[in-house]
Amino acid sequence: MPRGPRIGLKTNQPECLAFPKPIAPHPYNTENARERALDFEEFKDCSLIYLNASEIHDEFLKGKNLNKEKQKIRVVCDFIRYYEQKMNIKVTSTKNINVSFCVDYIIYCINRFKSPAIKIRFCWRLLRTIGVSSDIIPPNPTREAVGDAREELDAQSARNFLNRAKQEARVIIERFHQAEEMNARGRDPRRAAGARLGAWDQLENRLWVCRELLGLQARTERDLIEVGHRNIIRSMAKRSGAVVIDPVRGAVQQTGLAAHFRFYHPSVADLAPFIALLLIRANVNLQTVADLQASSMWWKPYARAFYHEEEPERWVSIILPKLRGAQGGRRKRRDGTKVGKADVKSPATISIPSLKRPWSHPFQILTFLQEMTQPLRNEIKRRIDELSAKADRSEQERRELDRLHFIKDDMFVYRSEQEVTSLKFVTREQQVTPRPLVEVLKRYGLTAGVKQLRDAGLQFGFRVSGNNLLILHLLARHSSRETAAAYARRREFFRRSEELFIAIFEKSVALVRSSSYSIANLRAALRSSGLDDWQITNILNPDNRSRYGNRCGGPNSPPEPFNKGTPPGQLCRSQDCIDGCPLARFLPDALPFLVRIWSSIVQQLSNVGIAAAFDNSLQHRLQRLERILDKYPREDVLAEKNKLATEEGGNR
Repeated sequence: MPRGPRIGLKTNQPECLAFPKPIAPHPYNTENARERALDFEEFKDCSLIYLNASEIHDEFLKGKNLNKEKQKIRVVCDFIRYYEQKMNIKVTSTKNINVSFCVDYIIYCINRFKSPAIKIRFCWRLLRTIGVSSDIIPPNPTREAVGDAREELDAQSARNFLNRAKQEARVIIERFHQAEEMNARGRDPRRAAGARLGAWDQLENRLWVCRELLGLQARTERDLIEVGHRNIIRSMAKRSGAVVIDPVRGAVQQTGLAAHFRFYHPSVADLAPFIALLLIRANVNLQTVADLQASSMWWKPYARAFYHEEEPERWVSIILPKLRGAQGGRRKRRDGTKVGKADVKSPATISIPSLKRPWSHPFQILTFLQEMTQPLRNEIKRRIDELSAKADRSEQERRELDRLHFIKDDMFVYRSEQEVTSLKFVTREQQVTPRPLVEVLKRYGLTAGVKQLRDAGLQFGFRVSGNNLLILHLLARHSSRETAAAYARRREFFRRSEELFIAIFEKSVALVRSSSYSIANLRAALRSSGLDDWQITNILNPDNRSRYGNRCGGPNSPPEPFNKGTPPGQLCRSQDCIDGCPLARFLPDALPFLVRIWSSIVQQLSNVGIAAAFDNSLQHRLQRLERILDKYPREDVLAEKNKLATEEGGNR
């Protein structure tokens, strides 16, 4: 019979193992909890809100922070009470909403709030949700204060980011294939099963224990000890497991049972390289990636070809959920009254083309992730069945069951130190980005959060398209150009664009104040501004005058992006020289043309009413015209404006 240690001798103390802690209670918001958080009984005296409660709850408040939205709904209800008292009417349905209602709400918000733009935009979205026609709702005349622009990720930093993500993604892919290869080679390493000495030193045998003895169940160390697996924990303690992604140090080899489970149960840091590749390749936001479900049809054949006789099935379309911003087709109300729940509209999706073969492109990444995270989804299903079979579940078990039902089909499931969870659950329910993911992306080179990746792709497309806001609008898949414009306002990008325009502008107007205009002096000044001899000849030809009055150095060869719509070798069709064309030069004889264009734009802006408050191309051109006019002698500009006013007055 084996004896214990003699009295007085010290025994070996058990080592502290790097194993997940017991599962802690999680504040999961069930559907009932959501309804309690936003009790529409508070708005019972506001018929417009109360009678449309179901529609507002199901459609308008989906995925939102209910406490914040509740405060905004209170503002709308307070106004409706004010409006009913003022107009001596009762606002009970959308039939009572008209332009007067909207105008009064604008005045109400401007007089009471420092930032009325947010309140007005919220109300307009709410009215559209309950069925108010867009023809009645005017544009938002107020604008939000422009916050500090995010720092732009330059091209070299973006390349470095991509390369680091690819390096660590390869580590995880090789780890997965290593475990797959060992599935058929392992055997029971325990002496009781007849194993030879040293069987525990073979990795395939240790992985066999994880699969066959422990069943890949996400149990805590305490649970394993209770069912008699203390010796397995000790045998794994100092033996090397998987190479994992440490948020700060990168790829490192770990030891212990938890490190062996990482072959089958990835952490969020292990998923981080793939999330990074998706964000930079697909040009979408983090929530769109997080919301993807493995059970959905997330890809389909690509219906178009990028060039003639392209290899068939080279491209596929990646289908991602769009649960923010504008949604799918608006549902139609059957009648003017609210009877039960209305038909739920189908959610919108984002379609992204992806090459099918390269391993670091979205299709192959998602194919691999679906396979790698399948063991965790199997474990979630097993645990759901286990908890569902219990008749007397504790409060903690009920919360766990709610959470597991929420994440059971998610693509980005992972095992944290406390529990099995998913990226969607953490970002939506806890309203945070997992800290390990943030640290990994920061180590890759991000300095201003995950949105910086999306900005990088949009800004690149914006630049190469010649600062075309429509192209930005299409690339970003925004519901409005106003949203797209927000992505164009980036500090570094506009600093560079402004420097470029100023350099071209100074060359363009360098001659307007000169008093000596001999041919020799003109040629010398034009040559010093960067033009070649053939371009100078074009400048000196009065026939090469554009619609803005300037001379053109290359009327048959406009540069990018000013050649849009012009066939090769033909005269420039757009003649948008005022936008900063490097071949444009303004001579003194351009002044009458500039003044006429300036007057025309001023009149156009005065006729569009409230739309003039929005950022638009006319405003930008007016600013540049005024900047050029400031270079001319002030008395000449005033004389030309007076002359034009006299001519227009005589023609009336």
